[in-house]
Amino acid sequence: MPGRPRRTSKRLKSIARKLAPVLLLALAAYAIQGFLLGGDDEPPEPASVRARVLAPGTFTAAHPYAPYYVVPEYKLSGPSKLSSAATAKFVTAPESALQKGATAASPHVVRIELRGQDDKPVTVEAVRVKVVSDERPLKGWFIASPGCGVERDVRVTNVNLDVSRKRTRQLGIEIGRSERTIVEIQASTRRHRVAWVAELMVSGEGRTRATITVDDSGQPFRVTAPTASRGYAPVYGATGITGFNRRRGWDDGVETGC
Repeated sequence: MPGRPRRTSKRLKSIARKLAPVLLLALAAYAIQGFLLGGDDEPPEPASVRARVLAPGTFTAAHPYAPYYVVPEYKLSGPSKLSSAATAKFVTAPESALQKGATAASPHVVRIELRGQDDKPVTVEAVRVKVVSDERPLKGWFIASPGCGVERDVRVTNVNLDVSRKRTRQLGIEIGRSERTIVEIQASTRRHRVAWVAELMVSGEGRTRATITVDDSGQPFRVTAPTASRGYAPVYGATGITGFNRRRGWDDGVETGC
């Protein structure tokens, strides 16, 4: 029967054509699953560290006169407009200027508390400051109280916001779960008003490197050069701070005289 083998061949070809798409889909799914899972090995977790920005006024900065703040003149024309209570508070608690709409003046002091997330130690390799935007310096006025003999009991990192190649600093800090490490960033600018964030480069054994962004509660930190503002120093009397004197020598930055 010469026609039977030919009919059988046609049936097999028909079955193969119907099964081909199903087989291709199965092979593709298998290949994708193998690519995504990489076998039975779990991908390494990224290194992580808990970073908390300490609120202004909750610590003493490792700087001879910062933090201090520029009050925009459209908010308050000058220190003579301050109440008696506010006059003293601008010196004893400089962060109170923030309630008047002030911006941190250069250098901006940001202190960060670092803690490990689990039992595996991590290393904070470096900190990089990223400039989000820059404008002309804020026009206003500020009060500064320069001092001498600063005690530095924390890790201080100085960053120049005006020069891009100087915005990364090596740290090499190893942190365990029960350890607490403090890093103070002093970010300076002489020509701009800058919005910026910090980025921590973190690594750990058996983990992938990660970058952790540190900002001001979801917003960038903001700092202004004092060059477009008037500077004042407190005047002390028998009853405490009685007022402020204009310091023209501070037009290009505060001087300590130390």
